[in-house]
Amino acid sequence: MSEMPRYNPAPEAFVPAQAPTAPPIMNTIFFMLLGAAVLHIVATILGIMNVTSDSFRNQVEQQLSGQNMPETTPEIVDATIMFTLVTSLAIGVVGVIVYVVIGLFIKKGMGWARIVGLVLAALSLGQLVGMTMPGGIAVILQVLLGIAAMVLCFTGPAAAFFTAKKNFKLASKTP
Repeated sequence: MSEMPRYNPAPEAFVPAQAPTAPPIMNTIFFMLLGAAVLHIVATILGIMNVTSDSFRNQVEQQLSGQNMPETTPEIVDATIMFTLVTSLAIGVVGVIVYVVIGLFIKKGMGWARIVGLVLAALSLGQLVGMTMPGGIAVILQVLLGIAAMVLCFTGPAAAFFTAKKNFKLASKTP
């Protein structure tokens, strides 16, 4: 019986493919998201200043007295203001963390991060409802910066980078 020639490359002959390198636009997108996080901090600070103002207190008193409550006490007003203050602060902290984390994973080319970022950018449009000035200016700029960063993720060299990164991961999987 004759031996059939076999092709078995030596392990050192295997050269793994190079991981795709991020184009410069990925740094731009990352810094845009960091800028949106900074604007989110500014908007949170201005929002907290608004919540602690006398005009907000008067507004809360008027709204509570118009709800057919038997009695609007200063304690109820204080509790409402404290709840609003804590909620605003918590949303501010969580928002900044989300911007930074999504930005880091987008910079690494993780496709799930740009999808999550796109969904969050669409949801951020809800922040434009019921804005107060001057914090509203920071909110508008923050939302626009976040949306612009997400649009860049789906166009041009960034989109090609995400595709190349996905293809590299698929090709690198061992069967």
